[in-house]
Amino acid sequence: MRIALHQPDPAVLRRAARLLLEGELVVAPSDTVYGLLALPRSERARSALAEVKGRPGPFLVLVSSWEEARSWATEAGDDTWRRLRRVWPGPVTVILPTRPDMPGAENGTIGLRMPRSVFLARLLEETGEPLFSTSANLPGAPAPVGVGDLDPRITAAAALVLDGGRAESAEPSTVVNLCGERPRVVRPGRGDPAPLLDPARPSS
Repeated sequence: MRIALHQPDPAVLRRAARLLLEGELVVAPSDTVYGLLALPRSERARSALAEVKGRPGPFLVLVSSWEEARSWATEAGDDTWRRLRRVWPGPVTVILPTRPDMPGAENGTIGLRMPRSVFLARLLEETGEPLFSTSANLPGAPAPVGVGDLDPRITAAAALVLDGGRAESAEPSTVVNLCGERPRVVRPGRGDPAPLLDPARPSS
């Protein structure tokens, strides 16, 4: 199903949100590569995501607001939030401390991102909850930049595939760990992590 990324059809958004709330998987474009979306609180969705990706997690969590982010990263300090305002919304994923009982938590940490994508922001608003997101590829395969790159096993696992054309980038998000004494880039990718590494430097 086609989706306009900058002016998404409300009917398409409602359909995608309904499926996600029912525990289904949805393939959709993001501000990086194409991703698989799932509802964190749904056991059905978590099981389906783990099966198709070949691992139980961890999966990053997309949030639509600072309030949502703070509700997930419950142990992050004020300095961390000041730094994040330099890169969010945007394609930088950060690993933050959280409660160990939060869905998607691993060793007391969680990966979060507030996307810049208009489509994703509106889908999150329509769903009313944060969403798990992971690249829509099988283990070891390249991340897809268009629906033509999707493996048939990925499309078979998803209740809906949204086609927004070619992805903005062939790279996944940059991942920065903010849990230690000093910020550390875990995975280079799309997005400038410099404002997180050096708080005196403005974002580009």
